[in-house]
Amino acid sequence: MTEIDDVLWVQRTVDNLSVVVQAGGELDMLTAPRLSAQLDQAEAIVVPPAPVVVDLTGLTFIGSAGLAVLLAHHERCAALGSSLQIRANTSVVTRPLMMMALDRVLNLVPELAGSAR
Repeated sequence: MTEIDDVLWVQRTVDNLSVVVQAGGELDMLTAPRLSAQLDQAEAIVVPPAPVVVDLTGLTFIGSAGLAVLLAHHERCAALGSSLQIRANTSVVTRPLMMMALDRVLNLVPELAGSAR
């Protein structure tokens, strides 16, 4: 296990036609490429118009590199005819999104009861 593995964990699952990518830990300039790679794979297997769901409820930190990954994949999903839905239920994630006005651009959804975890 590398140091990055200790800082950020990422898991991808398929839920009906949607793909759910869960992340926990710290999402920063060192770990953002790991999330981006999982989102690349999710975009390759999602069946549009079903969404790619990125569950960030396990994050303890998100930096500007993490925000950039979310914005880039939001645009890529839209180009595929899909959407990127972001599950976020803590101020660790929602506050930076609001400060950068990304909450007006990105599709934020509350954590869903009974959702894949």
